[in-house]
Amino acid sequence: MMSLTDYAGVAGLIAATAVAIWMLRNHRTTAPTARPARHRGSPALRLPRPTHPERASSRR
Repeated sequence: MMSLTDYAGVAGLIAATAVAIWMLRNHRTTAPTARPARHRGSPALRLPRPTHPERASSRR
């Protein structure tokens, strides 16, 4: 005979599986529309250009 905690554990596993499947299906449908926005580039996320002191010292 299964106890109440066993039933809760089985129900939790089923719920977690259902949520994972729903998230994967939802990600596939929204990914093509979300991709172009990533390549626009926001100024806050741009990294500073690396400086090359060896190149600057060789210029005379």
